[in-house]
Amino acid sequence: MDGTMRKAQRRTTPRAFRSTAPALAGAFLLSAATAAWAHQGPTLHTSRASGAISVDGRLDEEAWAAAPVADVFLQRDPDEGAPATERTELRLLYDDHALFVGARLYDHEADQIVRQLSRRDEIAETDTFSLYLDPHHDHRSGVVFEVSAAGVQRDAALDDDILEDPTWDAVWSSAVTVDEGGWTVEMRIPFSQLRFPTTPGHSWGINARRMIHRKAEEAWLALVPKNETGLASRMAHLEGIENITPGKHLELLPYVSGRAEYIAPDDPADPFNDGSRYFGSAGLDLKYGVGTNMVLTGAINPDFGQVEVDPAVVNLSEYETFFEEKRPFFTEGSQTFSNFGRSGASEYWTFYFPEPILFYSRRIGREPQGTGNASFVDKPAFTTILGAAKLTGRTSGGWTLGVLDAVTGSEFAELSKDSVRDRTLVEPLTNYFVGRAQRNLGSRGAIGFIGTAVNRRLDAQSGLDRHLVSQAYVGGVDGHYFLDARHDWVWTGGFSAGTVQGTRESVFRLQQAEQRYYQRPDADYVTLDPSRTSLSGWSGRTNIHKNTGNVIFDAGIWGVSPGLEVNDLGFETQTDRLGGHGMVTFRKLTPDRWTRSRQFWISKWWTYNFGGDSNGNGISARATALLRNYWQLDLDVLGSWDTWNDKLTRGGPMTIRPGIRSWTLTVGSDTKRQLWMGAQGQLREVNFGSWTRRVGVSLHVRPWPALTLAIEPSYRRQHNISQYLRRVEDPTATGTFGARYVFGTLDQDEVAIPLRLNLVFSPKLSLQLYSQVLLSTGAYPEISQLGTPRTFEFPVYGRDLGTIERGPEGDYVIDPDGDGPAERFTLANPDFNFKSLRVNAVLRWEFRLGSTLYVAWTQRRQNEANPGDFSFGGDTADLFRTPSDDVFVVKLAWWFGR
Repeated sequence: MDGTMRKAQRRTTPRAFRSTAPALAGAFLLSAATAAWAHQGPTLHTSRASGAISVDGRLDEEAWAAAPVADVFLQRDPDEGAPATERTELRLLYDDHALFVGARLYDHEADQIVRQLSRRDEIAETDTFSLYLDPHHDHRSGVVFEVSAAGVQRDAALDDDILEDPTWDAVWSSAVTVDEGGWTVEMRIPFSQLRFPTTPGHSWGINARRMIHRKAEEAWLALVPKNETGLASRMAHLEGIENITPGKHLELLPYVSGRAEYIAPDDPADPFNDGSRYFGSAGLDLKYGVGTNMVLTGAINPDFGQVEVDPAVVNLSEYETFFEEKRPFFTEGSQTFSNFGRSGASEYWTFYFPEPILFYSRRIGREPQGTGNASFVDKPAFTTILGAAKLTGRTSGGWTLGVLDAVTGSEFAELSKDSVRDRTLVEPLTNYFVGRAQRNLGSRGAIGFIGTAVNRRLDAQSGLDRHLVSQAYVGGVDGHYFLDARHDWVWTGGFSAGTVQGTRESVFRLQQAEQRYYQRPDADYVTLDPSRTSLSGWSGRTNIHKNTGNVIFDAGIWGVSPGLEVNDLGFETQTDRLGGHGMVTFRKLTPDRWTRSRQFWISKWWTYNFGGDSNGNGISARATALLRNYWQLDLDVLGSWDTWNDKLTRGGPMTIRPGIRSWTLTVGSDTKRQLWMGAQGQLREVNFGSWTRRVGVSLHVRPWPALTLAIEPSYRRQHNISQYLRRVEDPTATGTFGARYVFGTLDQDEVAIPLRLNLVFSPKLSLQLYSQVLLSTGAYPEISQLGTPRTFEFPVYGRDLGTIERGPEGDYVIDPDGDGPAERFTLANPDFNFKSLRVNAVLRWEFRLGSTLYVAWTQRRQNEANPGDFSFGGDTADLFRTPSDDVFVVKLAWWFGR
């Protein structure tokens, strides 16, 4: 199918209001019951600390005894609207530099408090206390500060009312103590880490949440029922902060790092690899507060190396594999740039919409795109980022802004051929820019804009101008509008357009790329033009969504024109698509006799190309239930009808896209246990004889609070009668427009065994280990060709037409018409046996506030012996006998700030 069915679920934990005194509780419950959107929640008060506060988790200073108390918390789970089963007292104080938070969390069974250790910012199975703040009091944004009973911190930024961005990191302090009556958490949140206007007095939004893990209880200061939506817009109010300013926000983070690589050479004669390499670097990252609401983040000689490895994949499609960004400079605050077209709604559904991502930060510093033609080539693994800067924040006029600019240097590959050394340019000097602006339009609407630009310094001598465009620009506008005052119904959407400019050769390559295939012989609505020096296109989407209630509705239409190209700074797999969907969800989020919550949705969707050919037509449905014992059940069903496929031949004529019937069942046990398991099975049947079977299990173990272990093995077996192999020019193949499109019947076995281990010695010191074994074998028992356009006929060589023989080098020699006039051609043996082991271990120690030592080790092994022959035991043995590539990294970063 085109693209995927995707649901972008915001972190929608509809939240509730809790009052600061019992007298306010009744008024709040009445408000919640009437579900009035213009919520007038409880008001909390704070006061200036009368003396110094020591953040030790004890609350024994006199100022805490005199501070106002908020102690009415209501359950969201398991008994929505009921008083919390354990008492919680929240106190707030401040001085000139920071907000102090003191929470006393009583517990009648203090010895049962769950104190699971985890790495910072990870959501763990543990008791927690979270504070939500909206310093701007704009009811759309905010921040989250969370501390677990084990003292582990988590923070996040709030955007678009309910969306949590966990990549945001602040420097703040906290402490926890546990005693026979419960536990206590104390926080110090510097004002320098918050953005708010300079005024004599302040009114902020505030909320708080307590999680009691063993009871699966979630209690809120300000409760929003589960079938409603809102977080920043539904907070309580904090009054009493006076005469404060964000202060001068300047943070410096100098670093030094060392890297050792031990790479086994593929050829002993390789002059560029003697088995070891050593590197060292130093640089500076900084953050500076521009005014009271903007932050400039910059880097001088930045270390943008990725500590965590990407998983191994076997990609037999024509499309690029998407990998998540893991570099901290780009992940922090990334939501500012990545939320284009996604505001206002609680969920975003796209059914087989190949939605282009306008900003994909992994393009910056990517592997050089040029190649070298020589016996031995030493090409950099990534492009050096000379410098980068990012400006984020809010203007006094209410605009939320984000601007990022980065410059990558020219990269050269060293060449050696017949003992002659040379070098060639493989990546030009390039500037990358992205800008984003958003603004609320009253309480019911918002508008946003985005722009990206890539400019390369290309020259004809290197030849890169024949492969890369010199300029690429994209611009877009998005927004939403609530159709009612309660924010139940919302319209949301976005439109973008882009253009690229380059030489005739570079644009000719883009016209024939897998995103568009202008060379298709039976597509009369696109034209392959070798004289073009630019390419332009657009993308758009609009949805109507119902946010609240037990019946949810969503409908949308979308389109991506053939000429859109965003891959210079974005990510795009397909263009030339139009589509739409309608769906309805029935849910009940309160317990009954058998379940705690249940949900069922069903959808109808369509896709077309710009020539009017149907590319997808189907129905999807899902039923989910959380049982009373906290086991989870999910059943997904997909059905589609035969339509047309204009991509299968990769630039050739159209074929039938077979209909699909798919069933996926997932079962998971109670995740609160020390041992929990899950299992998934999938059956997928495709018309005309293809099929897929997949089973997977997961095992998660927490033998003690400091250790978690997860292993998730899976096995997939696939039979595909239409795996594309190659195109062969043949003027006698008049039925398929002068070319033969060669396919194979693929039988593929794939085993994946990812393993994760987290050992947390303290909230500041942790060891994380990730490993992945991947064994993927494919055998092609039959080689065929497309028989007739607009069919799904694949006559097999040697049986239905022509002859096929094995050549002396193991390749195939094919005569497509036997004694006919067609010329013979050869086909490399397509069988494969890909075996990979990837191991990544990271020790992280925050030895002082904001300062961190990293020690990382990465190992990779890869083996491709015995193509087409799958043997779990033999392949595993071959893999571990393969020489390894090992990389060791040490990095020390020292934070200066306040």
